[in-house]
Amino acid sequence: MRIGISIMTGNKQHVWNNGLVQNIYHFAALLRKIPFVEQVYLINCGDQDCHPNGSDDEAKSLPLVRAAEALDLIDVGIEMGGAVDVEWIRRLRFQGGKFILHLCGQPYVSLIEPTIFGRQGFFIEAQRAEEIWLLAKDMIFAPMLRTIHRCPVYEVPYLWAPRFLEQTIETAEDGGPRYGYRRGSLKRGTARPAIFEPNLSPIKMGLIPYMICDAVERRSPGMLEDVTYLNGDGMMTHPTFVHFMRNSAVYQAGKARITGRDYFAHVMGRGSNIVVSHQINCPQNYVYLDALHGSYPLIHNSPLFKEAGYYYEASDVTAGAQALRQAIETHDDDLDAYSERAKGVVDALSPSARLNVDHYARRLVALTSASATRRSA
Repeated sequence: MRIGISIMTGNKQHVWNNGLVQNIYHFAALLRKIPFVEQVYLINCGDQDCHPNGSDDEAKSLPLVRAAEALDLIDVGIEMGGAVDVEWIRRLRFQGGKFILHLCGQPYVSLIEPTIFGRQGFFIEAQRAEEIWLLAKDMIFAPMLRTIHRCPVYEVPYLWAPRFLEQTIETAEDGGPRYGYRRGSLKRGTARPAIFEPNLSPIKMGLIPYMICDAVERRSPGMLEDVTYLNGDGMMTHPTFVHFMRNSAVYQAGKARITGRDYFAHVMGRGSNIVVSHQINCPQNYVYLDALHGSYPLIHNSPLFKEAGYYYEASDVTAGAQALRQAIETHDDDLDAYSERAKGVVDALSPSARLNVDHYARRLVALTSASATRRSA
């Protein structure tokens, strides 16, 4: 079996722009582990003839081909990182190929936000795939997708490996900052939370993590050294955000550091030692794995990672503040057990993990077997 995965290329495409590019490479690495997969191609849906910036050598070893060329090369096409032309899909099917829609982004938000906020979006022919693959975080929307696309929807494993994180660690550690939690760095007055939400969508915004930090500052003014609010510099011209910030205890104490985008490893290596996060119906997030891999205290509300980090329910700021204080006061004492739990979570998501490889292999076999059965009938 030869498989093609769509990917978007372009000057602004980078493995750290969002988790999707990394997800594609992790997925391709897994497909290469399946014995009956002969070759994996990336179908180039962008305007550049090279891999996205930040791609490592393993990623660059994947052949990058245009859609027209891919028609003669693949048996199964998977739309993942770029929209494939509907006519191309029809031609693939005419040749006996199969097409899968593998959605990694939250499907409800991708429909409503372009309409509400006037952002660029797209929606092409609904009935273009044999089946849809969803991550666990989005299975709540499976009925919606079955209604729209009129095909089966299946849950597939979430994948992650530290390869891109380690690449950024290497670029920072040559005489520069160090990544990884160090015992003794968390004491009263030396806690330095970082908030990494992209602030591009309501489902992953930094306001509630900031409120959690602010609640700790108001109750225990000497506990936090500073709070780094990433991806927030672009909001500092908005009156509502400015007013919110200026009325916070963290800001009034001179402890708020509002910055732009930066690498996780670099921010943590420069001294931040806790990650505070929040999501709405988006409970699988690569920043959790970046934090857990380095044994950093992770304050989060993701039920899918409830066994790791310091969990609080839903949008409960008070519970989040309690979790943050608990991390500051007890993380060193529990560090060995915390690191072991974190390792278990990270290892289970590996593209090389047998359960993950077998799951995707079974889905591919089921797809092609069902097609063969329909033809023979």
